[in-house]
Amino acid sequence: MDKPTIDEILAGLSRSREEGTEEPNRYTAVMVTAKRARQINSYYHSLGDGAGLDVFAAPPVTGFSRNYLSIALAEAARGEIKYRLRSARQ
Repeated sequence: MDKPTIDEILAGLSRSREEGTEEPNRYTAVMVTAKRARQINSYYHSLGDGAGLDVFAAPPVTGFSRNYLSIALAEAARGEIKYRLRSARQ
């Protein structure tokens, strides 16, 4: 897998992060893109069930990949994924 690179993904996540939060790292990139890939998977599986589609966000139709993780990585690199990190409980 050549595109997007980890630097492009981190730059996209950096653009979409909330103000006052720390810069994303590789661990953040893995967690955010894996969660988005699961959302895309749930969306496509719910199409056949007739479930309420308002629960899952539909992926934008900008790529030709059928791999959910590749779609999520491309979205992250473009800065289309908004995320929020929960603070650690002490």
